[in-house]
Amino acid sequence: MTLRSRSAAAGAPTLASRVDSFFEITDRGSSVRTELWAGLSTFLALSYIVIVNPTILAEAGIDWSAAFFATTFVSGVATILMGLWARLPFALAPGMEMNAYIAYFVVGSVGFTWAQALGAVFWSGVLFVAVSAFGVRKRVLDSIPGSLKASLALSVGIFIAMIALKISGLLKFDELRIVGFGDILSAAAMALIAGLLVILVFAWRRIPGGVLVSVVVTALALAAFGAAGSSAIPRQQPGHELAAFGRLDFAVIFDWRALSIILVLFLIDFYGSVAKLVGLSAKTTLETASGLPRLQQALLTDSGATVIGSIVGTSNTTVYVESGVGIAAGGRTGLTALVCGIGFLVVGFLGFFGLGPLIQYIPVTATTGALLFVAITLVPKIDELRKMDLFELAALMLMQITVLLTAAIDKALLVGAIAYTLRSLVQRRWPNPYLLGSALVLIAGYSLQELFL
Repeated sequence: MTLRSRSAAAGAPTLASRVDSFFEITDRGSSVRTELWAGLSTFLALSYIVIVNPTILAEAGIDWSAAFFATTFVSGVATILMGLWARLPFALAPGMEMNAYIAYFVVGSVGFTWAQALGAVFWSGVLFVAVSAFGVRKRVLDSIPGSLKASLALSVGIFIAMIALKISGLLKFDELRIVGFGDILSAAAMALIAGLLVILVFAWRRIPGGVLVSVVVTALALAAFGAAGSSAIPRQQPGHELAAFGRLDFAVIFDWRALSIILVLFLIDFYGSVAKLVGLSAKTTLETASGLPRLQQALLTDSGATVIGSIVGTSNTTVYVESGVGIAAGGRTGLTALVCGIGFLVVGFLGFFGLGPLIQYIPVTATTGALLFVAITLVPKIDELRKMDLFELAALMLMQITVLLTAAIDKALLVGAIAYTLRSLVQRRWPNPYLLGSALVLIAGYSLQELFL
């Protein structure tokens, strides 16, 4: 008998068993194979960010190649850390809400340089780390009652559905306002319908991997019809990857105009990620009776990534709703995040050879069916709705209307926090201090944005 066979016979742990034990895969009702499929599904659903984020930040004056490197680096490192330290299946990347705010408002309207804008991102991240380290953010998450969590889950679902319908062209937008319907026979619309049907068939037949197959098959079909890729992607410049590294302006904090910008960036990041964590965790095995496991590690990873990203050369990093694609594919552990994070780093490595933009051939259009499927899974069940009283149902509806009108999950959380606070006051009960505080801080932040910016 060989040494290897004697070890196996003696019950020595195998690599697979160690991975299972470390990530608690079996305990969460998953498998290594499912986690790998889920991680790849999340990466493909989110891969568009490595092209879109640099393109938007280039409008602020940041070198495209530098922003590309910063995007892949911080997304990869933060998502891997989320997987290995927090062991949760959430992917992180620079937020679309914040990069557009930086490029078109902070630089484009206020007149800050991109270095000053990154300085504002840095200080918002420092504030974010501080409130996370002292447990404030965890207390806000813990303060959200069950019915409000269900409403937030639906808000996240509505938001994801809006993204899918906008990308597919089935809904037309004038900035954030829905203004009409698109062509159901367009290639993008057919991609959404076909992608969703593939997933539903796989789910009906109980075959794993439907989300991943949907994205890949839809991408291939779009390529076959000439609807994938974009000639507008800038050519990478080798040697420019670190052009924005360490170029942020720390002294921007002494400019009074930056104070409200820092607060707005902080609020969008803080409460947007709170809503996503709550919404994406709903109706899964992620939460225990005491909430999300290793939540503090997840919160510190999320907030710390913003600080690192500002130094490397990108805007605020946040949890992405596309994490729901991997969760819908069965991902329940940090192995899902680990696989996704490695995908980002591989694309970043290819960027040193000018090959990074090849990821554009997995177009965001190919992910719309998966996104719509995620939105469907976040709709509360009839039994959940029946347990809600009239007030809770009214608050739920108001929150969904808010998402439809503003395309902002954090504003839906604000409406919910105000509604539940007013209910306590009407009932002559002391309101939840963290919900009340959240409502007041959000109102103050948005007021400052309107008054001073």
